[in-house]
Amino acid sequence: MTEQHSNPTNPRRLGYKVLEILLGRLPTGRWARAVPGLPGYYARQVLARRDHTGLYSGLYPTYEAALAAIPDSRQAGWNHENSAKLWVDQIDPVKLSTYPIFFWLSRLFGQNDALVDVGGSIGLTFYGYRRLGQLPPGATWTVVEVTKIAEQGALIAQREGAAALKFVDQLAAVGRCDVLLSAGALQFMPASVPGLLESLPAPPRYILLNKLPLSASEDCWTLQNYGPAVTPHRLFNEHSFLQYFDTHGYRLRDRWAVQDLDCLIPFHPERFIKAFAGFVFERR
Repeated sequence: MTEQHSNPTNPRRLGYKVLEILLGRLPTGRWARAVPGLPGYYARQVLARRDHTGLYSGLYPTYEAALAAIPDSRQAGWNHENSAKLWVDQIDPVKLSTYPIFFWLSRLFGQNDALVDVGGSIGLTFYGYRRLGQLPPGATWTVVEVTKIAEQGALIAQREGAAALKFVDQLAAVGRCDVLLSAGALQFMPASVPGLLESLPAPPRYILLNKLPLSASEDCWTLQNYGPAVTPHRLFNEHSFLQYFDTHGYRLRDRWAVQDLDCLIPFHPERFIKAFAGFVFERR
C-alpha cells in the first residue's frame, strides 16, 4: 500500500505522489535506476523510516536475499512486540476489500466447520465478521500467526470473550480444516505457494484468499517497510499461482480486484501492480 497522508492537499503528499509516479510507474524510473548511487540512497532513506509508510524498496530473487538486505538497524519480519500491537485498539476494521470474503463466508462457512485463518493477525477478520453477523453454531476459527502476534491475539480473545477464536504459531498444528482463509498474508511467508496445502493434514473444501499481489511477470521479492519493522514481500506470478491450486484439485469459483492496495517499487516501473487480487477455490 502506498503512503497515506491525512490532508489530500498537503504539498508534501502531492510531492510524494509525483515522485511515486515518476519513479514507480513511468519509464523515468528505469532511467533513474541507472544513476549511480541513487537507488541505494533511496533504499536507505525509505527503510530507515519508522512511521506506517507501507513503502517498497528493491527487487530480490529469493526470500533469503531480501531478508539479508534489511539494514541491521531495523527489525525484520513480523514476530515482534510492536508488530503485535499495531491493531490492538482497532480489532474489527472492515474495509471495502473485505466484503467479498464476508460474502463467501456467509455462503460456505457452516455449522460445526473448522476455519483456519493463515496470517490472520490478532483475529481482525474474525472480529469484523462477528460484528456484522453470527458465527455458525459449533464452528471454530483458528488463526495461524507468528508467536508474538499469536500471544497478543490470545489475550485479546480472552478480553473480548471470543471463545470460538484460537491461536497457534504453526500451520501443522491446526488439525481439521474445512475452510482455509488467508487475507493478505501469503506474500510475507517464506514458503506459501508451494507449501501452504502441503502443511495441512487434509485438503480443505474451500479456500478463500484476499489482498494478494499477482502479475504476469516472474516471481520475485521486494522489501516493505510497514513501520515497526521491514519485511520481505513476494510478488507472485499469476499463472504459477493459479496452477498450484489447480494441480491440488481445486477449481476457481470467484475472483475480484482489491482496488485499495497496489505495489509500486521505485526504479522498477515494470513491476507496478495496480490492484491486488482475491480468490475463492472449491475442491473438485
